[in-house]
Amino acid sequence: MNEIKLFEDKEIRTVLVNGETFYAVSDVVGILAESKDPKNYWRVLKKREPQLITICNELPVVAKNGKTYKTDCANKEGLLRIIQSVPSKKAEPFKMWLAKVGSDALDEKANKRLAIHKKLKETQGLLFDNVKKRGVDKEGFERVLKSGDKALFGGKDIKKIYGIEKKEDADDYMHNLLLTGKTFGTELTNLNVQKNNLEGEERIAQDHKNNNEDIREVIKGNGYLPEDIPPEENIQKLEVKKQKRIVLNKKEADKD
Repeated sequence: MNEIKLFEDKEIRTVLVNGETFYAVSDVVGILAESKDPKNYWRVLKKREPQLITICNELPVVAKNGKTYKTDCANKEGLLRIIQSVPSKKAEPFKMWLAKVGSDALDEKANKRLAIHKKLKETQGLLFDNVKKRGVDKEGFERVLKSGDKALFGGKDIKKIYGIEKKEDADDYMHNLLLTGKTFGTELTNLNVQKNNLEGEERIAQDHKNNNEDIREVIKGNGYLPEDIPPEENIQKLEVKKQKRIVLNKKEADKD
């Protein structure tokens, strides 16, 4: 995905690859060097310091004419090395801008996962509110959820696969795809309970199991096994990091 980012009203073309942002190097060095011919400046710099090429990746980037060309791009770490070779009074402001862009990207990724996790928990809460009127207590509801997980992960113990303790919630470690799948399965169970007037733990657990088996098949059909999708960072730690960034950003804003 191509996107334009602005540094001091100057455009920098970026491309997102596997969740990581890469920046068009010629755009960056052109801004820092205040060059009227950024492409030539970068071409000369590469000849003078050929080791810089090893930092770059040729990626498809949209040019001003609307066409896509393979362009030298670098991630954040690569750019920090490259700008050391560009004498510029804008180097420090650019480093600060780059750090903020990276922080914003982390916030966006964290917020997305936190929102998906929250949606799952809200959906599970709605299902419990529904089934507790139909003969399923809290312990029974936990067994209903476990029946769904067992079906989704092909009978595998996902906590053991993740290497977490039994008292921990495996949902806190799951990839967005799995969280979304589980939310969909839970929504289906809730709908079926109401539509088909399901009563009792056994019938509700069977329905939840069937829904999660269907979700497993969809994921398998796309070349993945749910139990093979690696765990993510603990959602609780992610929330703590987010709050720390909020406090830090507020302190920086107060300084200004």
